[in-house]
Amino acid sequence: MDEALPSSLQQSIGHILIVDDEPFNRELLHAILKNQGHETTGAENGKRALELIESLPVDVVLLDVMMPSLDGFQVCRILKGNARTAHIPVILVTSLSGRKDRLMGMEAGANDFLTKPVDIQEVLLRVRNAIYAKRLYDRLQESYEKLKELESLRDKLTHMLVHDMRSPLAGIHGYLEMIRLHGQMNRNPKIQRFADQALHSTSSLIEMVSSILDVSRLEEDKMPLNSAPADLVDVTRQAIQSLTGSKNECRISLECPHESVQVLCDGEIMRRVITNLLANALKFSEETTEVTVGIEKHPEEVKVRVSDHGPGIPEEHLPMIFEKYGQAHLRSRRQKYSTGLGLTFCKLALEAHNGRIGVHTEVGRGSTFWFTLPT
Repeated sequence: MDEALPSSLQQSIGHILIVDDEPFNRELLHAILKNQGHETTGAENGKRALELIESLPVDVVLLDVMMPSLDGFQVCRILKGNARTAHIPVILVTSLSGRKDRLMGMEAGANDFLTKPVDIQEVLLRVRNAIYAKRLYDRLQESYEKLKELESLRDKLTHMLVHDMRSPLAGIHGYLEMIRLHGQMNRNPKIQRFADQALHSTSSLIEMVSSILDVSRLEEDKMPLNSAPADLVDVTRQAIQSLTGSKNECRISLECPHESVQVLCDGEIMRRVITNLLANALKFSEETTEVTVGIEKHPEEVKVRVSDHGPGIPEEHLPMIFEKYGQAHLRSRRQKYSTGLGLTFCKLALEAHNGRIGVHTEVGRGSTFWFTLPT
């Protein structure tokens, strides 16, 4: 029968921790496993087992249930509750065979059971299968760590390249301003129009670069917040004013029952959050429709909403709409519900302020992006 099994399963040899308060039981399991090439370590009680497992490369724990002080169920719960040991298979060795006892073992997190008196072949098969499962987990974990390392290298390279783009873009922006000024002075509307369009595109690129860098800094908790009392109504008006030159401009209305809404925040970051949400709404709205910004003051928080009459967002795409990799996935499927990393920046910026962000949407009827800040 073994010949039909994967070679890695047939050759599953490992280090087994045998936990039993009876020396005879430990010696019996030791002899059975050593004969098959396994390495074993014995522990006379649960406390000693927990000490040993912290320093030994254990592949499987054979754990007696009936022990003084800490019984097998308690030890199993401790092992499964510790992130460092939760992945190690635990096989409970017990003379208890009732349904209630088995349920208690499963509730404690046991991976398998052996009934006393133990059967040699059953011990070897269950240990072999447990080691094989542990090896698969170890390989998966190793692959995951390598993937994380590659992602980190990729993010660092992207960060470096994007950071180096800032200076050339700033230079281009400055020269375009001079060209536009030259068109104004020489009353050349054609040059001025071309310069305006180029400046708008350059400003979009600069905003993209800033979003990429800021998302990285926010993810690493390395972006300092200059928190101070700020009037959210005034911040919103600044955001609206910054978009008055948008070629997709449609009328933006501000609904606010209060002349001033004070919150403690980084005013510049909040302006960028609102600008991003407004730019998104403008981008996906018809030029004849209205985008509405509403500010609501509640006893413990302030809520800001940006509503449009665009195409809306299908429900299956909502879980990805604020996520960095979700944006890439939507882009690859040619689904354009945001302007890039803008929504990811908004989410991270608001979380840094202990705020929340979300969206209410209906396909064909439009979307309302909202966020809250504590007062």
